[in-house]
Amino acid sequence: MTSAPPELPILGFVPGKSQHVSRHATLVVALCFALCGPLHPQSTSPGSREDHAGYVPVISGGAGYIHNVNAGVTTLEPVINPVLLVPFGSHVLLESRTDFTGFFQRNPQPNGDFGGKVFNNVEFAQLDWLANTHAIVVAGRYLLPFGLYNERLQPIWIKNLQDAPFTATIGTRTTGSGDGFELRGTVVQRPAYAVQYTAYFSAHSSINQLEAARTTGYDASVFLPKQRLEIGTSYQRFLESRHINSVAAYVSWQPRPVPVDLKAEFDASYNGRGYWLETAYKFSQLPIPRFLQRTQVVGRMQQVFPSHGGGNGVPRVDSQRFDFGLNYYIRDDLRIISSYGRRFSSQQNANVWNVGLTYRFVFPLWPGKKK
Repeated sequence: MTSAPPELPILGFVPGKSQHVSRHATLVVALCFALCGPLHPQSTSPGSREDHAGYVPVISGGAGYIHNVNAGVTTLEPVINPVLLVPFGSHVLLESRTDFTGFFQRNPQPNGDFGGKVFNNVEFAQLDWLANTHAIVVAGRYLLPFGLYNERLQPIWIKNLQDAPFTATIGTRTTGSGDGFELRGTVVQRPAYAVQYTAYFSAHSSINQLEAARTTGYDASVFLPKQRLEIGTSYQRFLESRHINSVAAYVSWQPRPVPVDLKAEFDASYNGRGYWLETAYKFSQLPIPRFLQRTQVVGRMQQVFPSHGGGNGVPRVDSQRFDFGLNYYIRDDLRIISSYGRRFSSQQNANVWNVGLTYRFVFPLWPGKKK
């Protein structure tokens, strides 16, 4: 599979990964549902072909609505990200995710009617083969495994703040996806630590919905399960027009005693360098009324320093931004999100507001087999 490594080595994952940092936080649950099916008592004898539900395709993903005000310009953004999972036995999985995002603005500003369109994009469509407990072979269209954000935090139902960091485009040119092959898994797994790796090559593609650049690279990290700490690095070589090296270093920490989620990343490429630091805290352990324990506060600070004029998604001038978010979990799969950010640069200082709703879903496409 193409996401951050989870807990089960049989899936090629590093144990103890954050439940909120990987798109496979949803996919693994969905896959387990697909592989196991409904858990009903069976009257058949062990070993019979009817004592399990079979391998059931699953639809997972998320949906949401974001009301964004950026420097006084209001945008309405409905989003749906369906994920299709089709298992073929216990070693092969077909998975795909498509993004449908609407952008609607007032025209003319500031009091005109809202107008816009819905954009769709195939983010990944890949076939995963579990070769053994240390290697998963991926073929097709996959998310580029660079840093923390693109693979793990990008879906609307996972990220704590809806706006991407300044440096999110570093290492993900041109569409955030690659077309080609990928090899990933765990090199070694011990009670005290685990080491994961990903290596990939993407070919150039100009096919509609399958656009990609010619790139190659890797991602690797060490995870300490007792400390729930991961330290990793990514490298990419962009092989079109100007050949560009991009690098990233990141850390993710979720200490056991408190419900804190801390992430930080540094990115650098030809177009610039920058960093972001984000922390989130849920009120679940505070001595307050139960309904308030579902509240989460989020903070992020970031800076970017462009080189050679910036571009390719990197701001043209030195910029910094501070964000504060307040999210409320109505249920584990349904939350209200809100945030305020202040962006500073020589071009413009601006306020950025977000408020909205996100929903995560998973259900089988048909019932499991029964006797």
